[in-house]
Amino acid sequence: MDGARNRRKPRRPRSAARRTRRLWCLPPAVTREPGETLEGMHVLSELPPAPAHALWTALRDVTLWAATPDERRPALFTPAAEARRRPEPGEPLDPALEVPLATLATVVSHAAQASAPVVSLACLDVSKWARAQGAMGTAVSFAQAAALASPDDAQPALAVGRLALQWGRPARAETWLRRAVGLARRARDWESYGSACVSLGEIHLASERLDGAAKYWWLAARVARRQQLRYVRAEAMHGLMRVSMATGDLQAAEPYARAAQRAYGRAHPRMPDLRHDMTHLMVRRGEFERVMPLLRRQLGEVTAPGMRMAALALQAHAAAELGDSPLYEQSWNAAWALKDRPAAAPHLPQALSHLGKAAARASDWLRVQQTVRAFDELPPDQRRGPAAAEVAELARLVGSQRQPHSF
Repeated sequence: MDGARNRRKPRRPRSAARRTRRLWCLPPAVTREPGETLEGMHVLSELPPAPAHALWTALRDVTLWAATPDERRPALFTPAAEARRRPEPGEPLDPALEVPLATLATVVSHAAQASAPVVSLACLDVSKWARAQGAMGTAVSFAQAAALASPDDAQPALAVGRLALQWGRPARAETWLRRAVGLARRARDWESYGSACVSLGEIHLASERLDGAAKYWWLAARVARRQQLRYVRAEAMHGLMRVSMATGDLQAAEPYARAAQRAYGRAHPRMPDLRHDMTHLMVRRGEFERVMPLLRRQLGEVTAPGMRMAALALQAHAAAELGDSPLYEQSWNAAWALKDRPAAAPHLPQALSHLGKAAARASDWLRVQQTVRAFDELPPDQRRGPAAAEVAELARLVGSQRQPHSF
């Protein structure tokens, strides 16, 4: 009897009404920036006149076609509309755009028969081309057109979110990534689901919403384990390592780093980022002798100014802690010489913090003042988080001229 009472009752199946409500509950996405008064204005401003005109016209055709109900599409365009959209014989156009633009022309010539998946793929091809040209506004616009043409497909929505994030539009990116999560879950597209969760974790970490970042990376890690998605798991573990570091749980961070390292493999393009984060973790844990060989290896491989400046700042900090004055001087000067490079900006707050700690450890108070002054000159959105607290402590040390025991 007791055993029968303690048996778990079978779960009641969800009602059809509840399933329907959840199925169609998708958040809306931001389609324009506040100052974007003309649809596709970035296409016109980022590209030369000839491709800009052809692409802008195609973009507007696709968005109009996507927003029109099926039964009204045959009357969208006049019979002469397609001929007016053909490029002039001498008009310069990248050969890579010929096939996508010819495909997109079907929404004008055969509006009723045009295939939404084919139109969406052609828009994504243009988006990839624009990203390669550095025209990020154009890339986002065409990825968004792809998502509007195939509104039930998670992959174009995911592409919009990722590109908007790279473009520096996190609020817009978040709306599209949330939509991608809902679409992917509906379609059981678990790779897109996990990838969208990974990108949402990045957005939450950048805005210091650490609980949200951890939640999304845990969701990505769970679906990666169940569906055997190796690289989604790697990025999720890497993200959880960074959240642990941001919360100060340095003991939990290393197991996540090891799991990410195993999942990435040696040839993955994110491995340099992971190695940098691992060296940062070791310096924060005070493992200065252990980190030195890794920093030397990293400096032998990395050429990007931002990553190189960050590694040199960590090496200067470790050298100062170990009492290696020549290496401290060399690393500090080399890192400082890179700080004004545009590509160094994302790494600058943390690098300045480590340069300041290194100088304070070496009782080099003039350089501590330099780092504090440089940090105070950063844009407001970079003067926050743990680096801001660390630099504030350095400023107090400069005022008191008191040498710390260790950082």
